[in-house]
Amino acid sequence: MSNPPAPARDSVLQRRLSLSDMLDVPAFAEVVKGFVELYRIGIKVFDDKGTKLADIKIGNGDFCGYVFSFPDGRSSCTGWVGRVKDGPIAPVHGARLPVLDDEPAPKGLVAAPCFTGLRYLILPIMWEGDTLGRIIFGPFLPDDMRGFPSSLTEISKNFDISKAQILVEKIRRAPESTVAKVMLHFAQLFDTLLSAGQKMFLTSQMHIEATLETNRDLEERNQRLEGMNTRLKELDRLKSAFLATVSHELRTPLTSIIGYSEMLAEGLAGPMNQEQVDYVRTIMEKGETLLKLISSILDISQIEAGKVRLSFEAYDVKDLLQSSASSVRPQAQKKGVDIEVKLPAHIERAVGDKERLRQVLVNLLANAVKFTPKGGKITASLSFSDKQPELKSAGYRIVIEDSGVGIPPDQFDKIFQSFYQVDSSSTREFGGAGLGLAIVKSFVEGHGGQVQVSSTVGQGSRFTIVLPQQPTGPVAHIAPPVQTPPEDRF
Repeated sequence: MSNPPAPARDSVLQRRLSLSDMLDVPAFAEVVKGFVELYRIGIKVFDDKGTKLADIKIGNGDFCGYVFSFPDGRSSCTGWVGRVKDGPIAPVHGARLPVLDDEPAPKGLVAAPCFTGLRYLILPIMWEGDTLGRIIFGPFLPDDMRGFPSSLTEISKNFDISKAQILVEKIRRAPESTVAKVMLHFAQLFDTLLSAGQKMFLTSQMHIEATLETNRDLEERNQRLEGMNTRLKELDRLKSAFLATVSHELRTPLTSIIGYSEMLAEGLAGPMNQEQVDYVRTIMEKGETLLKLISSILDISQIEAGKVRLSFEAYDVKDLLQSSASSVRPQAQKKGVDIEVKLPAHIERAVGDKERLRQVLVNLLANAVKFTPKGGKITASLSFSDKQPELKSAGYRIVIEDSGVGIPPDQFDKIFQSFYQVDSSSTREFGGAGLGLAIVKSFVEGHGGQVQVSSTVGQGSRFTIVLPQQPTGPVAHIAPPVQTPPEDRF
């Protein structure tokens, strides 16, 4: 059994997007790097889970490294980093509103003074009402800072203020309001990147979702088709078994009916008048017709079940054609149709299943008789060739041509399908179950040959079978014939 299709995921339109969804992180890091080099202020960007999307430092490495070298400085730095990265973006825990020059502050922007005297600006990243992360500017050296706070100088008695002063000068000194303006500019650029990234992400995800949905539909359809195909195969097997059983069981009593009818017609059970004899002969004739139909159904059911095997042996092609024509000639004479057999001067022997090929020829000749009106003519021609173009090997071809009703060109392929009738109406002139040509095609192709048809409506038909003189292999399995859709049958 096939695996069930994967459950459908929530649509991207129903999910809360993250910064990593909307940003090309490597490209964004390059944008941040260029911004830092231009304004010489470090920038860090974190998403709402604390994942670092960008971290570009400038100027503060030596100073912060010196402070971090003291145990108390290390613990203070660690605590401060946690506050800036994960703490509330609000004027609490030492943070306050920024100092600006009569300009409205971006919503949520706070200033966070470090215990070293340096300063950070923190801005929440808001998108469609959700907080997706934060932007951190800094550290920078406020322009109003004139000395180090005691929170820094008291971290160790070995703290060298003069050394720290030299190192801190590498950090950009700027008014808080100026840094806030730079941060506002960056925030606008960031919003533009987010907007473009969201559109691109949604477009790509919607395309992926549409593709996945299509694939799921196809998987479901394939599973349904697979189930239907399995069911049809089982039904076809049951049909073939049923036909084979019924056909086999009908042949025995029908053979008895034909035999007793023949004895009655011959007077072996006592004398009968002419009218009674005619009735009995009609019973015998219809019984033989029914027996042929049952035999054809049995053959086609065995072919469909893959149980038919061809046993190859050497045979005389001339005798095969002449004996096949002889078996059909009484039927042709009764209808007033002439059968002519044309043989070449040079006759060769061939290898094949003689009885199956006899059935092929009898079916084609009987068909020709059935569809040829009184006074018509049927010609059966035999020819040999060292190389048949269709087979690319030595072989022979038999052409059976009649002057009958003909076949429309659009029916050429269909007439070889099981149970197919060119005229499928209940009032059709010619009887039959539409199995003869399906059997012909299966047996000919089982020999490695081909069967062809050409016809002109109202003028007649021409069937050509091309067979190899020496088929490959001593035994061949017969492939089932093509089946017609239910609406085309009968």
